[in-house]
Amino acid sequence: MAQRSAVKQRRWTLEEWLDTELEPRYEFEHGRLVRMASPTRRHQRIVGKLFYYMDKWANVTDFGYVDMEIDLVLPTGVGYIPDLVVVRREREDELYTPGGKIRGVPDLVVEVISPSTRRRDTVQKLRAYQEAGVPWYWLVDSETLVIQELMLTPGGYQVCTVADAGEVFRPAALPGFEINLQVLLEE
Repeated sequence: MAQRSAVKQRRWTLEEWLDTELEPRYEFEHGRLVRMASPTRRHQRIVGKLFYYMDKWANVTDFGYVDMEIDLVLPTGVGYIPDLVVVRREREDELYTPGGKIRGVPDLVVEVISPSTRRRDTVQKLRAYQEAGVPWYWLVDSETLVIQELMLTPGGYQVCTVADAGEVFRPAALPGFEINLQVLLEE
């Protein structure tokens, strides 16, 4: 317990955060560490299904890469560990570090919202991704299975596509990709 308290109290640099394996997991904001909530089984099932089908689609279409829970350093100096990140194939060398992390602005970030992360995902992270210029941001509600696709515009994020539970989600960010989360979770 004393170690966890010491971790949270001192100021950290971005490089220290990247080079340190912390358990529990923490994200980095402006010199301080923010402890990540422990995910629920439902949250992880949703992330796993999304990853599996998005990664399969990305490979078949040669679109790029889908990564799950990878360290992401935004140009604004914030470090997050999003549920999913998508990088177009032609941007691989630009964004991936030799250590397998991402530095820069990915093409898409996906966060699965749980009750304990709702405010952080829909307010703080939304603002941070917007400020960094992330062009697409998906919010997937783990309770209702509603998926919202947000597109960055000059005025900020705008809702582009929404799918309710049981509806097929066809995002503009990934042309040709479609998924019905409710059906997949019933398998």
